[in-house]
Amino acid sequence: MSNEEKVPVPEQEQQQKAPAPRGRAFDLDIDVATGAERRKIIIGLTWPAFAENVLASLVNMVDTIMVSSLGTAAISGINLAVQPRFIMLSVFMAMNVGCTALAARFKGAGDRQGANNVLRQSLMLSAFLCVIIVGIMLVANQPLIRYIAGPQIAENTIQNGIDYFFIQMVGFPMTALTFAINAVLRGVGNTRAAFYNNSVANLVNVVLNYLLIYKSRTISIFGAAIPMWGAGLGVVGASLATVIGQGVALIMGLSVVLSGTQYVQLSFRAKWRPDFSLIGRIMRIGLPAMVEQLFMRVGMMMYTTTVTRLGDDSFAAHVIANNIQQLSFTTGMAFGTAATTLTGQSLGKKKPELARLYNRDICMMAMAVSVLIGVGLLTLGHQLAHLYTKEQTVINLAYQALTIVAFAQPFQSARFVFTSALRGAGDSRFTAVITLIGILIVRPLVSKLTVDVLSLGLIGAWIALISDQMTCFILAIIRYARGKWAELKI
Repeated sequence: MSNEEKVPVPEQEQQQKAPAPRGRAFDLDIDVATGAERRKIIIGLTWPAFAENVLASLVNMVDTIMVSSLGTAAISGINLAVQPRFIMLSVFMAMNVGCTALAARFKGAGDRQGANNVLRQSLMLSAFLCVIIVGIMLVANQPLIRYIAGPQIAENTIQNGIDYFFIQMVGFPMTALTFAINAVLRGVGNTRAAFYNNSVANLVNVVLNYLLIYKSRTISIFGAAIPMWGAGLGVVGASLATVIGQGVALIMGLSVVLSGTQYVQLSFRAKWRPDFSLIGRIMRIGLPAMVEQLFMRVGMMMYTTTVTRLGDDSFAAHVIANNIQQLSFTTGMAFGTAATTLTGQSLGKKKPELARLYNRDICMMAMAVSVLIGVGLLTLGHQLAHLYTKEQTVINLAYQALTIVAFAQPFQSARFVFTSALRGAGDSRFTAVITLIGILIVRPLVSKLTVDVLSLGLIGAWIALISDQMTCFILAIIRYARGKWAELKI
């Protein structure tokens, strides 16, 4: 066994620990000496997140395919609402970066009470922010959707986006609270709970899509005519199905932390008052991440306006390619979850070298899987695009975009891993900076060149997107290699 594969494990310091909860606590022993054991732990953390992301992406694809049967105006209308919704999500995703990092640190240090307090503070903070942000977005709904659409998009497409977004806003608090619960659970190593919760919610979403989008009709099963009830609500039905699924996820998430079987537990008898010291620690990590997410979403919204100028066919192809691309994100996001958790817990144990070994293994595993995904996109891209539309022009444009995505897969996954590791260490300020550089400088400049100067159309827009991702990948690698993240105090 090589020296690189061995990690010295000193005797554990005596700590005052609360009694272990009943049942399985997902208390991973990350102090291991061999690469095989490290990889086993990585897989244990990654597969639920990977399965969750794949299922969510597949459901999103099914969602889009089901809506696409209503016509181009429906699928494009929903996509107009995607970016403003992600702007809202960015606030909570960013705050949850701080919650995950702190929960991981507390878990590494054996402080269960601290991890429980992180859960309570994150729920209270999420509820408070929801009141403000949802209120603003409900007022801004129509002007925002019309701005994103621009003058080239038809009125019925715009109205579909407005209707879809309004319902999403009404149900948004359930999403925000579910995010908070899952973030803390991931921080202490329980990636399975989010997988189970979101899996059931996504299946509910698909079933309700079928019942709410289409009108009542007769379907054939094994030759028998079966009458099927349907509300015929179209885009509104799709949005309602999503919101109800989110409600199911919240109920399941609460049942997990109220069960008393987890490392983190929610108790209504605990002190439910703001802990401004802990909130400050969460926001020191979360605020830079929030800025990062806001920059990214604002940049994406600006980028979408660039694509809409190319016309309905290009925009429809962009929506399809982007929808399929989400599936390709699953590898990087899942391994990134493991990187955040294991970096935070290793630093909580004051063992940065252990974090480095884990992150090296995570990156190699992520890139290997991403190569397979890239091959899949190259060989099956036409067939995947054909699921959404029968228009050959749109299919060809979507496949061209997917070809670019396929070759970028390994770098895309590595970027997710190293930025997630930096966030797990608390270095979210730097990840915000590189996101700003990529999406507000690199992407607009490259798209100006490729779309407006070289007239490459949709291909030019996707070259700009990948240029942004490659820039962030290079900068993240450089930052990680310098090692300052290992010395951060949060």
